[in-house]
Amino acid sequence: MDNNLIMFQSVTHVMKSRDILRNNNIFSRVVRTPIHLKNRSCGYSLLVNKNFDYALDIIGKSGIPVVGMAAVDFV
Repeated sequence: MDNNLIMFQSVTHVMKSRDILRNNNIFSRVVRTPIHLKNRSCGYSLLVNKNFDYALDIIGKSGIPVVGMAAVDFV
């Protein structure tokens, strides 16, 4: 599983994180959180295909709280 999911408390945090990553040339996309992980997040997450650790670092430095991470099989 090469794709990685970052889960947040709110869809606002998802959107802000996506924009921050985009400004740092890291591609991510907003996806629905898989049902078995949904109780840990708001229902939307960010899917980051490359530079996952760097993406987490950038989000952490921006002050946006991350509630979880998971490896997933999205196409």
